[in-house]
Amino acid sequence: MTGRLCALGRCPTPKSGRHPSPWANRLLRSLALAGAALPGGLTAQEPPLLTLEEALARAEAHNPSFRSTRHQLRLSGMERELAVGQFLPTLNFSTSTGVSLNRQLVSTDVFGLPVANPITEWRTSSSTSQSLSGRISLWDWGARFRGLATQKARARAREAAVTAASRTLRATVVRRYRAAQYQLALQAVEANLLQARLVDLETTRRRFELAGAGRVEVLIAELQVREQESRIEEVKGQLETALLALRTAIGDETLLAFRVSEALPQPFDPGFLDEGDLVRRALASSPALLEQESALNVARAEAANARASRWPPLALGFSANQSSFGDQLTSVLDLYPDRSRAGGVSFGITVPLFPRLDTKASIVQAEVQLANAQERLREARLRVEEEVRSRFIALQTARRSYLLAVQSRSIAQERLTLAREQYRLGTRTFTELQQDIEAAARAERQVIHQLFALEQALTNLEEVVGEELR
Repeated sequence: MTGRLCALGRCPTPKSGRHPSPWANRLLRSLALAGAALPGGLTAQEPPLLTLEEALARAEAHNPSFRSTRHQLRLSGMERELAVGQFLPTLNFSTSTGVSLNRQLVSTDVFGLPVANPITEWRTSSSTSQSLSGRISLWDWGARFRGLATQKARARAREAAVTAASRTLRATVVRRYRAAQYQLALQAVEANLLQARLVDLETTRRRFELAGAGRVEVLIAELQVREQESRIEEVKGQLETALLALRTAIGDETLLAFRVSEALPQPFDPGFLDEGDLVRRALASSPALLEQESALNVARAEAANARASRWPPLALGFSANQSSFGDQLTSVLDLYPDRSRAGGVSFGITVPLFPRLDTKASIVQAEVQLANAQERLREARLRVEEEVRSRFIALQTARRSYLLAVQSRSIAQERLTLAREQYRLGTRTFTELQQDIEAAARAERQVIHQLFALEQALTNLEEVVGEELR
């Protein structure tokens, strides 16, 4: 066995000219069916590739939760029409028509005593009436303008909710896509480690045939191959679970079989970012702050309306009606009844002389709600600033941890190279060599883990800032 670098899949193939055992060939074919990269281009038929950009576009179009939030925007247009409609007069038109029948069998004489009515025929009469009335508010102490401002604030709150849902959806899809990539990268690491285990097994068998190793070492090598095969199956199941979670976040029922990109993300360096600038950008675009500001505007309008309820509103009203009456059915369904007409205009003012304590109570409640809305806005600002600073710290920490993991991997690989050379020379036992292989494998897994932990920290910071930072 040569002294070349042999760590996690970079082991050279034995130069003995011998082929792997039949069970090893079956294991390599099972890895190919699992989608793992194998030497010689041995791969199974792969499903179509789903890029991160395509996943984000599909999620925006199909995610049920985001679509439900976006549907709320349709209410803003109707509420604006209602607010504008408060400046217009109200008009009411009513019409009625009817027939009455009367038959009187008993009448009265000149002294008021009941006598038999000599005329007992049915008498029929009909009538039709129409009326038009309206009312317009002349002065309401600015209530209608405050209602329009309240509607605008609620519309901004809905837009902020959509923005927040969009940020959350993007962050969720990115996290789950990276989680699937993480499991795919782990699967490649474990597959490479299995190749190293197979090489070690063949080397140990050859040494056993030459009396350079014992039967126990051969059994240990075979056991480690089996354990590595089991680990690959576990990672494969975790990858399938991650793909299912990604499909659920996307929400597209037509997206059946797919795979994520095998290209690992480039490690992000936050050295060019300024913490104060990130805080300012987050405060300027935070949906949580926009929602609280809208709630504050609504509370201000409600408090002003409560104070204005002390003063009397002015209103102008008018009405007009016409009707007709006739015998038999002459006035039924008369489209233009003109026998009787009336109309009028009224100017009204409502003075709250003694509203008990209702007005005062409503004013106090509105002012308390306004004060609470101001405190919630201040609290939201503090929370956004805290989230930006804490997530920026987490991003810097993840970057340092990644660099340390890369350094540890280099040390572990160099240690493994020396251990293999010592094992070839007989100065290191097989058990010690396996410990070095495990240490190198752990270092490789840790690099993958820290890389995607760095991606997670970056996604968390982008979610609260509201912008991509790459």
